[in-house]
Amino acid sequence: MKPMNSKRGITLMELMVVIAIMGILSTVAVPKLFGAGEKAREKIDLMKLYDLRNAINLALIEDLDAMTKYSTIKNLSADDKSKLNTTLQNGLSYDGGATLFVIELHRDYAINVQNSHNNANNKYNVSAMIGYDGTFYEALKMANFDAVADIIADRIRDGNNYKSDKETYTSTEWKNQRGTWYRTTPRRPLFQSRALNVGKVDTNTRYTVSLHWTDPGNPYSVEVFLNPNGGTYKTAYLSDNGTCFSTLGRKGCEKKK
Repeated sequence: MKPMNSKRGITLMELMVVIAIMGILSTVAVPKLFGAGEKAREKIDLMKLYDLRNAINLALIEDLDAMTKYSTIKNLSADDKSKLNTTLQNGLSYDGGATLFVIELHRDYAINVQNSHNNANNKYNVSAMIGYDGTFYEALKMANFDAVADIIADRIRDGNNYKSDKETYTSTEWKNQRGTWYRTTPRRPLFQSRALNVGKVDTNTRYTVSLHWTDPGNPYSVEVFLNPNGGTYKTAYLSDNGTCFSTLGRKGCEKKK
């Protein structure tokens, strides 16, 4: 009679089955795990848009004329300032919104922040209103959009001031077939997610950080959204994970391009 405590080893076939099962589980579970992390980062980035919206709306609650409280980088005549105010009002009612600033995403390079670009949603650009004081300047600071105000100011100034590193951002030379350019990137990451840091192609994909009245018929609050070129406040940037980068929520992507 064999002893009751005899031990039996694992056969090679059993070991191979276990390894195969583990491999199958890893192909299913690991991507989901990383996908969950990315989606969480996207939600953090979305909250920054809400923070920016809330900062602007808080200023509006305190003063209905808050939108016209700003100091521009360049001195503007009364007529030019009036035109800029009109641009803002038209942009807030326009489906494409009023453009505050532009971000460029590239597969191989860091995010680039600009005040404007011809191939972005640039019809009603009010980046000059960020200036160095006032509603939009303070809202960006409150919402932790560090370096954006500095980048916009340096780009709007005459000369090559933005073509060298500064305390809050780096400036990196970048060349393509059209010439030499400079990518201005905040030293402290503007966004956390890959969706808002890494482009899908080896050329620039541009989004504007845009503003639109919540209700153009009752203009007392604004919404903030990331707008693809040619898009509207109902076609905001929708990530592969389903995050709609608009403070309108899912309504902001209901007519996705």
